Amino acid sequence: MKKSKYEILSKLKKIKKNKLVSSLGTLNREKNKIKRINIELKEMLDDSSLSIGETFNSSSLKQISSFRKNLQEKISISKNRAAHLSKEIDSYLGEINKVNKQQEKINEKINKELVISEKIKEQRESINFKLKNYQ
Repeated sequence: MKKSKYEILSKLKKIKKNKLVSSLGTLNREKNKIKRINIELKEMLDDSSLSIGETFNSSSLKQISSFRKNLQEKISISKNRAAHLSKEIDSYLGEINKVNKQQEKINEKINKELVISEKIKEQRESINFKLKNYQ
């Protein structure tokens, strides 16, 4: 049976939706990793805080300060990445919604086409029946 253009479009939309859902899953996994990394970096920053009453020499104080600065930069970067991933996830969700709406419209067209073809088939059968009765 010959497939209509709407059935082919429907298959293409399903493929596109599957790709988007797969990419969305990847983004969600990456976002979760970023969250875990951010939590661990914050814990490291808290653990590396200076204790009151301890004495430090200048080189160790400089080293601790440099380490904490590096951790703060990494925390900032991970927050920015998480924000970017959230925006990207939202855009993927929007695309998936668009594809779903398009697929609904295509399914409506397929159903209309099916109803029309059935009506045409019934009319042909009724015409053939009438012709047979006259002979």
